Amino acid sequence: FLGRMFNIASFSISVMLRLIFMKTGDLIVIHTTPPLLAILVVGIAKLKREKVVYILMDIFPDGLIRLGKVSPKNPFIRLWKNFHRKALIGSHRVITIGRDMAHWVKGEVPNLPDHKLRVIPLWQDEKLISPGNFSNNPFVLKHNLSNYFVVQFSGNMGLWNDLETIGKVAAQGIDGVKFVFIGDGVRMRELVSAMGNSINDSMFFPFLDNQEYAHSVTACHCGLVTLRHEAVGMGVPSKIFGIMAAGIPVLAVAPKNSEIALIVNESECGIVVEPGDVQALVSAIMFLKDNPEKRKQMAINSRVAFENSYTIENGLKNYLSMFSEVLG
Repeated sequence: FLGRMFNIASFSISVMLRLIFMKTGDLIVIHTTPPLLAILVVGIAKLKREKVVYILMDIFPDGLIRLGKVSPKNPFIRLWKNFHRKALIGSHRVITIGRDMAHWVKGEVPNLPDHKLRVIPLWQDEKLISPGNFSNNPFVLKHNLSNYFVVQFSGNMGLWNDLETIGKVAAQGIDGVKFVFIGDGVRMRELVSAMGNSINDSMFFPFLDNQEYAHSVTACHCGLVTLRHEAVGMGVPSKIFGIMAAGIPVLAVAPKNSEIALIVNESECGIVVEPGDVQALVSAIMFLKDNPEKRKQMAINSRVAFENSYTIENGLKNYLSMFSEVLG
């Protein structure tokens, strides 16, 4: 922890020094990592009359407050929130990666002009991940998954995720279904606890390198994405774009007003289930398993929506357009 704090402090100081001595006329782009940096950057930029684009990837400290990790009455947290509002107001553009996050910004800073707030989604490298054949997939063959309907969760098991609901479904056991979990994180313990003695009926893998990851994404019949109720507007799980790039149906365990639920419903590329609704998740898995034609169409829709909105090229165009607006 102390090492991480030292790294954050040293990085922040180096950024501040660079800003102080930078030439006039540059555009400053910052995001939410590390926390508090945006507050310092916007303050210096204002003194130097520089333009700032602030990209919100995760919302802190509000996400931690919602999860009960910190108290909103804590003097430091209150000061942090106050300065963060000033950073939002002082930026020339505030970019969020989801519509639910933009909604949070408008609630937090009601007087922020509409033209300052933009939604630019995340993306995935279309050259790294592309649709593949399940039966010939190296990952499937290596791990003897050919005879199963595979439901996969891949990526960071972070604070925003609802792993308990998935664990309870996996604990029930569904005939012919194999749950595959790839990755690790702070919610891993929650997942394992919910699964109980049935943990041996699922498969677990650590984070994979790029080549093996590219194979693993298509080694399933549907991909899981989760978001807790408390995390709506606090961030967007990027794993959804890897699933869509692979042309895989998305099984979203997420509130209906979250960005990932909006994407799935608008694209018709999967099924959305409310967090905590174990029976609904079981039913969704059974529906996908028993309806291959519906699943095939969702898979097609998934890749089409990805190509239309979530490739690197799309992301680049969105940012170049926004930069032109700011500098123009």
